[in-house]
Amino acid sequence: MNFQRNLAITPTSLHTIAVIVMVLWIVVGVFGGSSNPYNTGNYKIVASGWWFQLPSILSHAGWFNSLFGMLASVFTVYTLAELNISQVLLRVNSRIMSIVFGALVSTCIFIHSFCPGMVMMVCVLLSYFGLFSSYQLENSSTRIYSTFLYLSIASLTFPKALWLLPIYWLSMYMLRTCNIRSVIASVLGLLTPYWIVGTIAFCTDKMPSFWNTFGQFYRFHWGGYTTLSTATWVMIGLTFIMFMIGVCDFFVRIYMDKNRTRNIYYVIILHGFAYFLLLILQPIHAQAIMPLILLSTSIMAGHYIANGESSLSNILTCIISATILIVFVLNTWIL
Repeated sequence: MNFQRNLAITPTSLHTIAVIVMVLWIVVGVFGGSSNPYNTGNYKIVASGWWFQLPSILSHAGWFNSLFGMLASVFTVYTLAELNISQVLLRVNSRIMSIVFGALVSTCIFIHSFCPGMVMMVCVLLSYFGLFSSYQLENSSTRIYSTFLYLSIASLTFPKALWLLPIYWLSMYMLRTCNIRSVIASVLGLLTPYWIVGTIAFCTDKMPSFWNTFGQFYRFHWGGYTTLSTATWVMIGLTFIMFMIGVCDFFVRIYMDKNRTRNIYYVIILHGFAYFLLLILQPIHAQAIMPLILLSTSIMAGHYIANGESSLSNILTCIISATILIVFVLNTWIL
């Protein structure tokens, strides 16, 4: 049995990658550089909205902050496996998507902290459960409400998450769940966190901070490409290549998937390209957007690894694995 198949179907792989994520997180903290390479000035641009209302021990770099980042990543590893099981994203019993995510998030050391991107990552992943399960349902209001509720919660820490609203509404159309009731449910889900936060802000005389959140939504920061380190650009390039390999392989083997699975992957691909576009337009927010890219890349690359059967795909999987390991070493000790 080849390396690719062993990696995809080993029963203990999920627990192993969870342990590896925790170990590598500690290794980076001890032997590598700071878990948050942005200084305080730039971090105020990257993290906006209500993020700074959190206790300083959570919203600033430090060991406690890094611990919460690690827990968010481990939670995502397991939740991504549950998404795969509940939505039947693969034709084989595999946890390969979680394995790929664990490897990538461990390598991407500039997000090794509890930052707005981690909140975005968890909320977007949770929103996928309701979005994907709403496929062709006549009464999908509850699922759509929860989908947009999670997106709205993410926007409280990173207001530009609201830029993804057209992508989510288009996803509803692609999944054939777009009707008057579902659209109204999406708007209600979107407004619910702001009703709660707005009420709290009004009662505590923090309305200026509340309105400043909306100001961050339409504030556009041109340029900023030089603010990204070499390690960041290496990770962006690696994830884009892996994402495109998964996308190309999906369309080559599209006839092997059921209609429901195809439509779900169409949505995942749409979201992946939207995340990369958002990163290119706003590179200064790489720390917040990169976790979303890791999600889409893990799903598409996992689909490729799990379903590949040729000698070429096995060799390419070995090359990808070796590249991730090399990039991790470079990011930790050199870059």
